Amino acid sequence: MKRDVKGCCVQCSNGRCSTAFHPTCAQAAGVLMHPDDWPFIVYITCHRHRTPVIPERNKASMRELMAGQRVICKHKNGRYYHSELMELTAATFYEVVFDDGSYSDNLFPEDIENRDCVRLGPPAEGDAVQVRWTDGLIYGAKFVASHSIPMYLVEFEDGSQISVKREDLYTPDEDLPKRVKSRMSVASDMRFELFTKNEVKETSKRQRVINSRYREDYIEPVIYRAIME
Repeated sequence: MKRDVKGCCVQCSNGRCSTAFHPTCAQAAGVLMHPDDWPFIVYITCHRHRTPVIPERNKASMRELMAGQRVICKHKNGRYYHSELMELTAATFYEVVFDDGSYSDNLFPEDIENRDCVRLGPPAEGDAVQVRWTDGLIYGAKFVASHSIPMYLVEFEDGSQISVKREDLYTPDEDLPKRVKSRMSVASDMRFELFTKNEVKETSKRQRVINSRYREDYIEPVIYRAIME
């Protein structure tokens, strides 16, 4: 009996390769898939472009960087370009566990609605907080910890700037991963016009991880509290 196969497909991440798979079919065929950054949700390679594994970043290549140094970084359009390191800064992120069991470890202090964390500092561990999420809604959570992470401000040749972590930067002389090589671009005047005028919408990299056992019976925290009261 013929069975219809339906659902969206994911395309090979190598250059302009047009090979595409259903995710479940790819998994059954042994095609490698790895999580990736926005706007590419998954990094996948077909059998023709298959690599054994994505190698771990060589720690020796992640040496200290200096302002004015040329680096390679991913633009908001998803392509990698040569850019200039402007300055080293530090960013403070908060870690919380939401009422539905999910968590996030890269909230900004200003995302906490019921406390002026910018002026007063982080809440105490275990304190109940109200978090304004990227969808504009407020969710209940418990504060876990505060983290200070070094961040690098880079500027692209089109004048746009972005702050990234050290592991997101590459130097021109290091051996680039294949997923970076496949998305490298040279910024000509024409390409500048393309990715500044038709700019891809930038979204937050913050990730809220859902615990699977809560996925089917999640109740909006405000409603839940009203029921309990």
